[in-house]
Amino acid sequence: MQLDWTCRFGNAKAILQLKKSLNLGEVPHHFQIIANKLLELEGTFSDGFDSNITYLLNKKNWNLTNCTDGKPPVILKKHCHQYAFDLHCFPVINDEPQAQIKPFAANSPFKEYNPASLGPVLSIPKLQDFIAITIRCGDEADIELLKYAHMLIEQLLQLLQASLQVIESSGQSIQGLFLSVEQEIKDMKTMGA
Repeated sequence: MQLDWTCRFGNAKAILQLKKSLNLGEVPHHFQIIANKLLELEGTFSDGFDSNITYLLNKKNWNLTNCTDGKPPVILKKHCHQYAFDLHCFPVINDEPQAQIKPFAANSPFKEYNPASLGPVLSIPKLQDFIAITIRCGDEADIELLKYAHMLIEQLLQLLQASLQVIESSGQSIQGLFLSVEQEIKDMKTMGA
C-alpha cells in the first residue's frame, strides 16, 4: 500500500468523527485506544496537561549547571514492542545516557527526572496491532489516524530537539513501523502461498 503520509485532518476529534460516519456511529476498541492517546497528547499542548513532556520542557526543572549551551543533554529513543510504541528520553551524564537517576542528583541536567520511575515520555498502546489491522482491513479513518499519529510524533520530536540538547535520536518512526509491518504481512502471505 503506497501512502502519502500527509494527514488531511488537524486533530484526532475530526478523525473520530470520520470513523463514526463510516461505521454508523460505532468506534472499534482498537481505534479508540489510539485516538484517546492522541487526544491526550493534543491536550498536553492545548490545555497544559501535566506530563513527562511538560516536565522536560519546563526550564524550572532544569539543573542549568549541568546543561550544554543552556539545554539539558538527552538521548531520544523510539521503541515499538507488542504492547506499545514508546518514546523514551534519557538524560546524558558524563557522556553516558542514564536510565536511572536519583532525584536531585548533583550531576543530572534535570532536578528530579528519573526515566526508570517516570517511564516513557509518550506511550501509544497496541500501535503495532492497530497497524496490522489497518493494513489487513482498515478504512480511510484508520489510515488517517496513523498518518496523524506519525505527524504528531514527528512534531513532538522537533519540539524536543529545538528545546533540549538532543545528542542522539534513534528508532523507527510510525511510518517506518508501518512499512515494516506491511512487509512482514507480505512475507507471511508469500510463505503461505
